[in-house]
Amino acid sequence: MGVCYRLPNQEDQVDEALYKQIGAASHSQNMVLMGDFNHPEICWRDNTAGHQKSKRFLEYVDDNFLFQMAREPLRKGTMLDLVLTNEEGMVSNVKLKGSLDCSGCDMVEFKILRMSKRVSS
Repeated sequence: MGVCYRLPNQEDQVDEALYKQIGAASHSQNMVLMGDFNHPEICWRDNTAGHQKSKRFLEYVDDNFLFQMAREPLRKGTMLDLVLTNEEGMVSNVKLKGSLDCSGCDMVEFKILRMSKRVSS
């Protein structure tokens, strides 16, 4: 489980370092990553973006088999806050829960479903 905030004008080298860390975590264990990735122009329904940095982020999500679980715009009509996971059935019930404080940031609530292994004897 992790939380991420990506600066709106983050440098390419910092983006690549972030993507490398997320990729390593997603390949070694079940992962849920929630955060503000500041890619407001991404259309998650069509999996398209107009800005080059956002296109790179979409490619990264696809290349690492990550699922974006937030389905509705969570802040001011844009999808800045994402819930990414490497297991499609791991996250459910993603909801906007109102303002956290006077900063204008909203709370996002979701359920993480436990995965259990069946043992045969």
